[in-house]
Amino acid sequence: MYSISESDIHDSGAVLQRLWADNLAVRGSLDTKLRWFYCDGPHGPGRALVLRAHDAAVGCAGVGVRTLVHRGAPLRAALFADLAIDRQHRSGLPALALLRSIRDEVARDFDLGYGFPNRKAIAVYRRAGFVELGRMDRYVRVLHSGDYLAAAAPGLRVAAAAADHALAALERLHARRARRFELAWPVRFDARLDWLWQAGRTRHRLACERSAAFLGWRFAHDQHRIAAVIHRDTGALAAYGVLRPAEHGLIELVDLLGACARDIDTAIALIVPAARRLGFAALGFRFLGDPRVVRVLRAHGFVRRGEPRSIVVAPGRDPALAALPAAAWYLTDLDEDS
Repeated sequence: MYSISESDIHDSGAVLQRLWADNLAVRGSLDTKLRWFYCDGPHGPGRALVLRAHDAAVGCAGVGVRTLVHRGAPLRAALFADLAIDRQHRSGLPALALLRSIRDEVARDFDLGYGFPNRKAIAVYRRAGFVELGRMDRYVRVLHSGDYLAAAAPGLRVAAAAADHALAALERLHARRARRFELAWPVRFDARLDWLWQAGRTRHRLACERSAAFLGWRFAHDQHRIAAVIHRDTGALAAYGVLRPAEHGLIELVDLLGACARDIDTAIALIVPAARRLGFAALGFRFLGDPRVVRVLRAHGFVRRGEPRSIVVAPGRDPALAALPAAAWYLTDLDEDS
């Protein structure tokens, strides 16, 4: 009853966009998504598989191409995306067939595959032979306690003031360690990011490439601000963060990188008070990987909030890569497909 074939992105654009519109929540224009993710990616064009029932397109699944780096060596990785199946065909078998086809493509043409399935789809990914790497937690640092406590109970103003006082003392403690650095707000990703990536690429055991060109493409359609951590004496870039405003007075740190954990600590020491001065109520950061980064987050007052995102991997031409533990990775919102 069902057949699966790889489709030419340009010829199948209308089919893919119809399936996305009917089955996925897509931010922005569908045509922009098609061109951005599948055609213009700096690491290579994406692929799309289309599921048909009696010659009618009833589902699809996509793969974006990402360059990951493992101990300094570049890898060709598949990023799973856009699993969409029309409601009347969601029996389980069509999704399973699509995902097994994606798994086979990874094994044949890529070094590794990874993705971020939603909570309802994780079971079918497991059945299709994907391995759950771990769960990406969202860490939140409250910046203005009053905005949280007043919403819960207006009578907690005194408690909110005390909490803000404690948070301010924590900020001052970390600020002393970061006094040799300052925060700048460049308007674009420039060549300094290339230098920083080259300096840190061997330290992060398995991470997506973060060249200036890639970062410019990745965040081209997002409202964002670049926070650059600059050494006062030398003017060198030590770390960066990418900030994106969210709902309810929140701001998300959608990417963060330094050459080492100490530089990441410095970046957070500067970004936290900057976000507070901009008037945001809380700062969020989603991360899975190096436990040293998690320890830095906790030291700065970040706590886990919300439901974590599952991350799955599929073995490619080097099966050992898919067997690496979550602690060997460095994953942020940058790695998502949207």
